[in-house]
Amino acid sequence: MEIYILGAGAIGSLFGGLLARTGAEVLLIGRDPHIRSIKERGLIIKGIVNEEIRINATTSIPKEKPDLIILSTKAYSTEDALKSAKDIVKETWVLSIQNGIGNEDKVLRFGGKAIGGITTNGAILKEPGVVEWRGKGITIIGLYPQGHDEFIGEIAELFNKAGLETHITNNIIGWIWAKAIVNSAINTIGSILEIKNGVIKDNQYLLSAAMEVIKEGCRIALKNGIEFEVPPMELFFQTLEQTKDNYNSTLQDLWRGKRTEIDYINGKIVEYGRYVNLEAPLNSLLWALIKAKEELRSNVRWEGK
Repeated sequence: MEIYILGAGAIGSLFGGLLARTGAEVLLIGRDPHIRSIKERGLIIKGIVNEEIRINATTSIPKEKPDLIILSTKAYSTEDALKSAKDIVKETWVLSIQNGIGNEDKVLRFGGKAIGGITTNGAILKEPGVVEWRGKGITIIGLYPQGHDEFIGEIAELFNKAGLETHITNNIIGWIWAKAIVNSAINTIGSILEIKNGVIKDNQYLLSAAMEVIKEGCRIALKNGIEFEVPPMELFFQTLEQTKDNYNSTLQDLWRGKRTEIDYINGKIVEYGRYVNLEAPLNSLLWALIKAKEELRSNVRWEGK
């Protein structure tokens, strides 16, 4: 299978590297200096596995269409990434493994055949060309917004062969919402207090507050007709346990002085609440606090975690 990883940062490079080990023809598409380093010395994966992988990498969009595009940009870059790749996206299978709500809808607008995905694998870019696989989780994929196709089974088989535990669902939109609701609590509380995910589980006040945020998101999702295969509250506790030693991705973005994806997590929950005349005071407050922290990020010290 020929696969392009569009937006090869930490998680995209991890997936690409592991898939390349199976013999799949993988191309990482990203930015320098990360891509330049991969060209010079290969992709280095540390943590759960420790390997140096020779893999094709480029900063430009090829003209030939692959069998599959894995979209792994930040949610706020989805539109630009799809626009830059519009000639190869049209009528091509595109699997989003991004955070947030709405990425797959953009794939459809650009004429791609959308596959939704969520992953709880944790990875960070330690330095250009070096990815640390910090947490081994699961990946859920499915035809977007619902249904099934045989090709999705082929993808799942390849992912599992690569060591990425993957399951198929006929209701991927429910999983996307469930993960966004979980992130709406963990990422915001963890980022405001600059704590590891496990602290939320171990502190009664933080746990109680996070559970109320989860409940608010669920009310809005259900009112919008979203059905869940897994209750978000159950996924919330699973995620806290699996990632208890991790700092969430929003906090890592803040530490690095980068824009966060909060507009596509809490911001989207607030937006969908308005569609059904439901207020979202907790999500609105947390969204505002993270946006404020973004503006003040020059005063947020980087501690190299």
